[in-house]
Amino acid sequence: RALGYTANALVLWAVPEEQVEEMGRLMASFPEITHCYHRQVPPGWSYNLFTMIHAPNRDLCMEKIRRIARKTGIDDYQVLFSTHECKKTSIPCEL
Repeated sequence: RALGYTANALVLWAVPEEQVEEMGRLMASFPEITHCYHRQVPPGWSYNLFTMIHAPNRDLCMEKIRRIARKTGIDDYQVLFSTHECKKTSIPCEL
């Protein structure tokens, strides 16, 4: 990990569907969020906005997540930390 980031978290946010577009734009504006996706989820599953957040360690990563939660007003979220990188590649760009 050349950048010194050892904590990588997939954060699942429960966002009301009518706020997904607004919250998606807001989440995407945070520099610590590298990926932000809205996904359709099965009935009974409320977590529909997914972000990736990176930090030098888990404590700092959680601080970032809590700060984002405060700024967005979204307090229903789950954090899944990476435990092992099984594959990481770039997709070749074909013209």
